[in-house]
Amino acid sequence: MSFFIASQILVGLASLFDIASFQFKSRTKLLATLTISALLIAAHFALLQEWTAACLLVIGACRYFAGIFISDPRMKWLFYFVTVLGTILTFSDLVTTLSCIGSLLHTKASFTANDKLMRWLMVIGTLVWVAHDILVGSPVAVLLDVLFIISSGVGYYRLHIKKAALIV
Repeated sequence: MSFFIASQILVGLASLFDIASFQFKSRTKLLATLTISALLIAAHFALLQEWTAACLLVIGACRYFAGIFISDPRMKWLFYFVTVLGTILTFSDLVTTLSCIGSLLHTKASFTANDKLMRWLMVIGTLVWVAHDILVGSPVAVLLDVLFIISSGVGYYRLHIKKAALIV
């Protein structure tokens, strides 16, 4: 099996965790599933030799995992710094800048107490990752991102819009 096929299988598996993640109201469950997904996606990018993306996804997994136990918004500054440092140390071309921007948006989302804003920031960050994944040629990663955005929309509707309509 080629590295490309293996990478697409890993990111396909990650999509299952991503889709599930935004259906959870529990922040702990949401962050735990995102941790697993980020590690699988990091392995996917490593197989594609996209080192900045792989590095930033490992940092992202650490960020999600830390978010389970630490909700101090000041921690985002540590993750901003590590994300920018990881990008600088692995920088190869302008496409790597997209992964940095997407990761910074996901970092902001991870340390946002407002659930609605957190979900919107995750979607915006994921849109940046869509552009990155198109440019690096990973079709299953693009599909994963699109499914994540759809799942986020369904979760947002189910948890915030439909719930509000039932209360009224």
